[in-house]
Amino acid sequence: MHNSTKIKLFRILLRISYWPSLLLVYPFARLKKKSTASIFFFFDRYSLGGAQRIHLDILKAMPEIPKDVFFTRLSPNRAFREEFYHSPATSCRDIHFWCDNLFFRLFTVHYLCFYLNRHRRCTVLGANSTFFYDMLPFLRKDTRRIELLHNFTFGKKGMEFFGLASYHSLDFRIIYDEFTRENLRKQYEEYGIEKRWEDRILFIEPGVDIPKEKIRQFEDPLKIVCAGRGGAQKRIHLINRIAEECLNRSLPVEFHFAGTLLEELSPEVKSYSVIHGEVRDPGKMGEILSFCDIALLTSAYEGFPMFIKEAMAHGCIPVATALPGNRMHLASNENSLLIEAVADENSVVIEGLEYIKALLRDRALCQKLSHEAYRYAAAHFTRDIFNMKYRELLLSR
Repeated sequence: MHNSTKIKLFRILLRISYWPSLLLVYPFARLKKKSTASIFFFFDRYSLGGAQRIHLDILKAMPEIPKDVFFTRLSPNRAFREEFYHSPATSCRDIHFWCDNLFFRLFTVHYLCFYLNRHRRCTVLGANSTFFYDMLPFLRKDTRRIELLHNFTFGKKGMEFFGLASYHSLDFRIIYDEFTRENLRKQYEEYGIEKRWEDRILFIEPGVDIPKEKIRQFEDPLKIVCAGRGGAQKRIHLINRIAEECLNRSLPVEFHFAGTLLEELSPEVKSYSVIHGEVRDPGKMGEILSFCDIALLTSAYEGFPMFIKEAMAHGCIPVATALPGNRMHLASNENSLLIEAVADENSVVIEGLEYIKALLRDRALCQKLSHEAYRYAAAHFTRDIFNMKYRELLLSR
């Protein structure tokens, strides 16, 4: 069943359950103590991921402002839990138990809407949370509703369909790559949505820490890093194949893996790679990127990933699939090497391997790409603009 149909059916159930909820859960929502916060965040989870790192950065942009965070999906790991729960002036609650069960979810939506509606002129921001979209029709009129859309999933039944079903209820939709903006415009046109709604789409580029540039020697073995989570989108099995080819050909390279992707690696690759596991400390991740020479990415689809931004900020050369989000910042043979055959997995492996061999042959090319990657990151990815824009958006009424 397509997401659009499921969304409509569930919203019918929500309308049906409103009156029983008014009787059964409204009294409990009235008894709950009002929050001192005026900003409420609904995030998916606190597990390892680039999206979660952006969510943390949003909280850190306003360290002095009281804010409440609700996690609405089960987190497969606790990588960022402590960092979320210890963010300045932030109260966190994991409510996934009440969201996962269909029956409980119906009443939890109304309970939290009853509770939030006691806070006049508050702001609610949701990211990667379908629960957030379920609440939108039931929030009071003076509540400001903001969506952060991380990427457009191209028919994968992703968040863009929840945003489409709620576009008229959203004050702003935040995106951070131009390809997602263009796809939203096309989606609006396809579904007959007036162009005036495009004015509510905001562009806010995530930032990263920019250390002092390191002068690299690019000595053998070249160190190749892949970090983050696994899953079908990331196609870690292609990186595994590239690593196996490097091993079989005795190329002077060393692979480094960090994150929750280890189960997708073969025993052979694990045995000759450096395994860092889940890296929760940004400083530790920075050390790994500063130590490594090449950042390898074989994703089938996504926006512009935080992993590549952070790699560039440390002078690590991106070797990545030529996704539209990547093309927004990466130019092959200028600040990166782009794998053009995105859809053909065999060609991704072949191109990725050829780029690694090219870097092994030409250390001057390594120096050039590393410097240009760093220079571009320093010019475009600082946190200052990110912090300023989120503060302006969330604190001004």
